[in-house]
Amino acid sequence: MPKTLVLSKRCTETTALVQRVAGARRVVAVTGAGISVNSGIPDFRSSDGLFRQIQAAHGGLIAKGRDLFDASLVFQSAQTADIFYQWMTQLRRQCASARPGVVHHFLRQLADRGMLQRSYTQNIDGLERKAGLAVWDPYSRKDAPGHVPWQEAQSVPLHGSMDRLACQLCAGSFPFSEQPNAAIIAGSACADCVQRSETREASGRRSLPAGKLRPTVVLYEEPHPHCEDIARIIAHDTRALGARRAAGKADIVLVFGTTLKVPGCRQLVKQLAMASPDTTTILVNNEPICGRAWDGIIDYQIVGCVDDWCKRIQRQWGLQTKITRWARPRKSISVTRKENSLPPRADASKLSQKRGRSPDIDATTAAGRAVDRNVSKKRRVSQEALAQPSRRSVRIAIRESTEHYTRSQPLSVCI
Repeated sequence: MPKTLVLSKRCTETTALVQRVAGARRVVAVTGAGISVNSGIPDFRSSDGLFRQIQAAHGGLIAKGRDLFDASLVFQSAQTADIFYQWMTQLRRQCASARPGVVHHFLRQLADRGMLQRSYTQNIDGLERKAGLAVWDPYSRKDAPGHVPWQEAQSVPLHGSMDRLACQLCAGSFPFSEQPNAAIIAGSACADCVQRSETREASGRRSLPAGKLRPTVVLYEEPHPHCEDIARIIAHDTRALGARRAAGKADIVLVFGTTLKVPGCRQLVKQLAMASPDTTTILVNNEPICGRAWDGIIDYQIVGCVDDWCKRIQRQWGLQTKITRWARPRKSISVTRKENSLPPRADASKLSQKRGRSPDIDATTAAGRAVDRNVSKKRRVSQEALAQPSRRSVRIAIRESTEHYTRSQPLSVCI
């Protein structure tokens, strides 16, 4: 059974996990609806989630809220299909007005640090794109501006997105506008099908049926239209996790905000976790959900808020940055003296041109005079300091009394 740690309790093992993730080589993230709740988008299975809301509003027509997202049930009658389009339009408006949360920005930071191998999301809200991640869109043409090939994609939506509408008959796709008076809305007739039918009628042939537009999301009990492409991406990331890693660096699989009840998502987590015996798999959720079935697959389940977990890793990154700045090497005395005593070569060259002498001779002479002036000045300072001895003045006097050694044997004292 995976080891359970409570995030709110102080624990050295939790701190060690945070440090391990902060210093990881590669991170693959699998996210669910829980990461978008704080952005104002409801999840599906909680007590006040989308399933409960649908059942409360349409209990006479829909037995369970899940049935509205079941492809084998929702399109059996025009009435349930209209309810589906209505809820999808409402959800689209919520997604359009939502802003990325803490986890979305955390994923962006992983990508900026070069640590994010891929982020797989079950969400359809498109907040990863708003956070600045490169999102793979299977409906985007290769020659379209902003097209992201799967090799360069940082985020892969497993269940589609609410950004586009697709015809159920001809598979044509259109942008999904959140405006209430938009010409193309969910449930409307496909413009391509209508134009094709009108062209046939104008030539004296029979008309063709027009398909209805629905969001490009994958429903229950329907085949995934892009399963082969996603399988190729998952296989690529699995090989990357199984490759040899650098000493002291770890590969991490993070699972955020999901109950792992969708079969495809369960299989994805198992495949990524088993890519290498050295891969550490961590699940973070508000409540414990892993039993013995996840033994040997998920190593740790963190019970607590996903946002708090990400903030702890961000604080660890900030601490590492402060330590790096503090430990930056400092200049030695010999380097500092050389920088402060030698004048620029260009000044000596200008001086030689005025006097009509060789630039090399004048540059050497000017540098020597500058050193003599600095030595004389420092000797005067050391003599004045000896009149009132102190620990620092004694050190200065010792250094200046051995000034003639610094040219051939630089001091190794740091300041």
